[in-house]
Amino acid sequence: MKPLLVLDVHYLMHRAFHAAPDLSWQGKLTGAIYGFFKTLGALKDEFSSDRFAFCFEHPHLLRRDIYPDYKRKRRTVLAPGENRARLHLALQITELRKRLLPRVGLKNVFCEDGYESDDLMAALALDAKGETILVTSDSDMYQCLRPTVMIYSPQGKTLKTEAWFEKRYGIWPARWAVLKALTGCTGDGVPGIRGVGEVTALRYLQGELAHSSKPFQAITSHEGKAIVRRNRRLVELPFSGCPVPRVQADKVDERGWYAICDELGMKSIVGRPPTL
Repeated sequence: MKPLLVLDVHYLMHRAFHAAPDLSWQGKLTGAIYGFFKTLGALKDEFSSDRFAFCFEHPHLLRRDIYPDYKRKRRTVLAPGENRARLHLALQITELRKRLLPRVGLKNVFCEDGYESDDLMAALALDAKGETILVTSDSDMYQCLRPTVMIYSPQGKTLKTEAWFEKRYGIWPARWAVLKALTGCTGDGVPGIRGVGEVTALRYLQGELAHSSKPFQAITSHEGKAIVRRNRRLVELPFSGCPVPRVQADKVDERGWYAICDELGMKSIVGRPPTL
């Protein structure tokens, strides 16, 4: 069976938008959509597969309900130009999910109230019956690595496996969530234990951190344990209660593909529909 390519759509759209923020057709910005479909073609060729699952993030996040500062930066007021860019990107993401992917006949479009794309990707990975490739640059996904689950980053064109992870970090992938709970995550606004970075956390998990050291004392203190308990709820994937998306067989409509390529002026990729 061909591998299932599980896509972090927000990451791929964000990357495509910033590569061509001003690309437009008949007065409508199309850079993120065009770049996304171009990447889709590249992935199809790279892995000889047209089995796709598209994972989107819902505006309401359950993690924010238990920790209001979670991803706080996303809610900050930006300069007018940055706010406009964020809006245009959001509009293209919504159009992709609600209209364009269904129009092409791509059925595995997933978005669940309260959950992030990471959660849906992790749920699919844990339920995987065959080779699964998670397309993302988010290191949080390392905890999902399995013998049949790999991570591919289009930015570096690197395929990361369970064997690569264990050689690099010296721990099981499942322990990665504990490491993230110890160190926190600056990008998500989740503070870790003061003075505990990745190297120190790895030494602790490998049993090589001296018990008399300040970091060990901080980790095993009442406060440190409380931070880890809170953070594990935020960093473990998938978040509690996340449903497992049901993967269906696509029914690609090439006429639909040609129609949206014509509508959006995507002439350079019209001959590359997302099917083998």
